[in-house]
Amino acid sequence: MNKNLKRAAKLLTAPAAALTLLLPVLAATATPAAAATDAYTFTNTDGTLNATGNGDGNQISVTPDGTNYTNWRLIRLGAPGTFNLANTSSGKCVYASRPAVQQSCGKEGEQWHFRPVDGRPNSFGIVRRDDSSGTEYCMDNRGGLHLWGILAQPNVCDGSASQQWTVPASKAAEARALALDYYADLCAKRTSTCSWTQRSEGQPEVLPRQPASSVWYNDTGATMKQVFTTIYHSGWAQSFSVGLSSSVGVSAPVQAMISNQLTATQTYQSDETTVNGIAVDVPAGNYGWVDFAAVGKKVTGTWTFDTDNQPWTTDATVTVPVVNSAAGSTMYVARTSPQAPGSGTGGADVTPAALARTATGTMDVPAGARLTAHRNGVRVVGADGATIATVEPGTVTDTGGTAHRVVLTVAGNTVTQTVEGVTGDTVTGTITPPTFSLGGGTPAGIAAASASAPASESGDEHDKCMAKKIGTSIVVGGAMGALTGPEGVAIGMLTGAFKGIAKGVLECGPNT
Repeated sequence: MNKNLKRAAKLLTAPAAALTLLLPVLAATATPAAAATDAYTFTNTDGTLNATGNGDGNQISVTPDGTNYTNWRLIRLGAPGTFNLANTSSGKCVYASRPAVQQSCGKEGEQWHFRPVDGRPNSFGIVRRDDSSGTEYCMDNRGGLHLWGILAQPNVCDGSASQQWTVPASKAAEARALALDYYADLCAKRTSTCSWTQRSEGQPEVLPRQPASSVWYNDTGATMKQVFTTIYHSGWAQSFSVGLSSSVGVSAPVQAMISNQLTATQTYQSDETTVNGIAVDVPAGNYGWVDFAAVGKKVTGTWTFDTDNQPWTTDATVTVPVVNSAAGSTMYVARTSPQAPGSGTGGADVTPAALARTATGTMDVPAGARLTAHRNGVRVVGADGATIATVEPGTVTDTGGTAHRVVLTVAGNTVTQTVEGVTGDTVTGTITPPTFSLGGGTPAGIAAASASAPASESGDEHDKCMAKKIGTSIVVGGAMGALTGPEGVAIGMLTGAFKGIAKGVLECGPNT
């Protein structure tokens, strides 16, 4: 039994204490009551959960005719999905003694959470969990008639009808969202309490960008260079289910559970931090900061949460950040704007600039590798013919809002980039970063060049390392591409991507 339950039970063994519990206290200090229309009521097969008075120590009972004090409100607690259960008449909270009583709120032994009853949309268990043993205790009937009806008390959860409490239909969504918060958090900590069954997965797409640095404001009259310390992270947080406000992100162990069912995709792990310095030219009167961008997939399926062999399920859409993706992976994006981030306006990723319609550059290629054309992009192929990576160009959007396709052609190690639909030698606009995907296997002759890399590196770690090398090579000196002139600006990010691939082959170890 939970130690709090044991302690409270001992306190109630004295006859004098038991007699006191049966006498309602007429004069008590109560907190303001919640409106009845905003209240919870809890009903099971034997009646309605109620407080037998307004004082400390009054027992909690289950009364068939619904008399006494039957309205309750939740006091949210810091731990996900947990709450105190306060009576709207007395303002006091249910304490997990046996039988249950009410007492002043905010004490140990008053923390509860909901657990949905599968197949009964408005029914929930009112539960306490003993974290040391994993046993869950559900509010239940004590059995036998007492002065105030059948007394209530927490018993070990067994799925019986007396542990299933029906709430008003208007409260069911809130109760289920709280349950999801609690059990999603438990799942993140103990994956044995949950499982995932995938139904479908979407195409890779860019996830919402996350701030990766502090914000600096340039209050001078000239452009100033500011160096930002950035934190490398997965850049994402995702609720467990569509339509439910779960505050719980998907942890690395849960990512692994989902990624095991994905097709030809490796997921990012969110347990790594690396500090980098990025210099950004911030115009006068502008804010400057750095965002982190990642690519993910929306995956649909069903979560099953199961403790004490009483499972409940919820359909869900979860976003998982991926590495091996035709949409690319991760990068830092330098941002400047006259408005602070979060003001709803934000800054452009890159300032519109003159871009050459045709630009040529010599790409860094790993030793023994070569470049080949692939669709409108370029592949880096090892000496044995295995693909190391595939790079596809971004798109150009001119200042009039027209999007232009970009294509690449290859001659040896030289790549020519052409912006289609441009009549002159240049176009003023912005260009999105190139995207890349990583090939499987370790090309012959490449791994030998990686003497300094740990040989035990896993394929997952290898791809994470490669993604970082490529992403940070695209952003140079705080700018995307960081080359000057129309041709340099046009091809700068592409050059950075190939430089990151070559660097990654040397420093990230074999892809085992």
